Amino acid sequence: MSRWMINARGQQYSASSMEELRQFAKRGDLTAGDIVQPPGAADWIYALEVPELKGSLRADLEMDADAPAPAREFPPVVRWVAAAALALTAVGAWSYALGLRDTIPQPDDLELIGGKSGLSFSEVLVTAENGQLYAAPDANSAVVSALTKNAKAELLAKRGKWYRLRADGKEGYAAFDTVIPAYFFGNDVDKLTHDPLYNPDKYVYVRNSSWQLLPEGGNKNVTVFTFLMQNDAKFAMTDVKLLVTIKDKNDAVLETKEIAVEGTIPAEFSTMVGVLKADKRDKSSVDRIMSSSSFEEMAKADPDLVERWLDGVEVRLTSDGFTEAAIELLEVRAVPAEAAK
Repeated sequence: MSRWMINARGQQYSASSMEELRQFAKRGDLTAGDIVQPPGAADWIYALEVPELKGSLRADLEMDADAPAPAREFPPVVRWVAAAALALTAVGAWSYALGLRDTIPQPDDLELIGGKSGLSFSEVLVTAENGQLYAAPDANSAVVSALTKNAKAELLAKRGKWYRLRADGKEGYAAFDTVIPAYFFGNDVDKLTHDPLYNPDKYVYVRNSSWQLLPEGGNKNVTVFTFLMQNDAKFAMTDVKLLVTIKDKNDAVLETKEIAVEGTIPAEFSTMVGVLKADKRDKSSVDRIMSSSSFEEMAKADPDLVERWLDGVEVRLTSDGFTEAAIELLEVRAVPAEAAK
């Protein structure tokens, strides 16, 4: 069987498939500065040069985002091969940049990253000739406004293959291939450091989920989910939306429901999701689904809130005969470092 060979921090091991290689990357066992040898190849390359690992690689935990990647000691042959591979990558990137010459704005005072009129790492550059901002992540939904080529837009969240953006004061969804993330123009450290801003859904996921029906005598069409949200990124995450899928015994989907979660998931942290029940003394009060980490901050100022807190999320259904239920991430936004200060 063809295998990927891996040399990571002095340890050598292998992966039987690209999927297994991605799992190593997501766990942090394989970082951008480690080297790999593709199946059937004689040369070694850096992991960051494998296109299929984009979005899976995490920045080395020892790496300072403002400092160059740490020096690594490899055998002379490995160093020569890696240097040659990086040179070829640089040539390819330069050729691609030349191809984008007519796409990128060219004002004299423009800096692509930072500066007076350049992009920040929480923005994207519109590259489509006839880009559209839609009311929903669906090309058949209403058009909110047109997107002007070469214009900047603020990144608000990611949902599948759609970005939620703010452009010219209007918010909506744009297909991810109609824009270029700002970090495209940065160096390799920038790309790895800021990848969670543009692919937050690769770093946040539901863990240890379980569900149960309410006790006998309760509403038979209410199910309660208990689960953790895990955030593996160095950015806090917010604006979480989850998708609940209900199936029958034949695995047919009976219904789906979208759940919005208030609050944040701190960087490199896991948190439960629960419900702050409505205050019965306030007729305008409603139940609030939120992360337990955000609730705990609220409870510091008002300890009485603990009496209204429920671990888990109740979901009311319209279908009968359901036997399976699942919950997964649908949409999320990474909080830019400057916004978190």
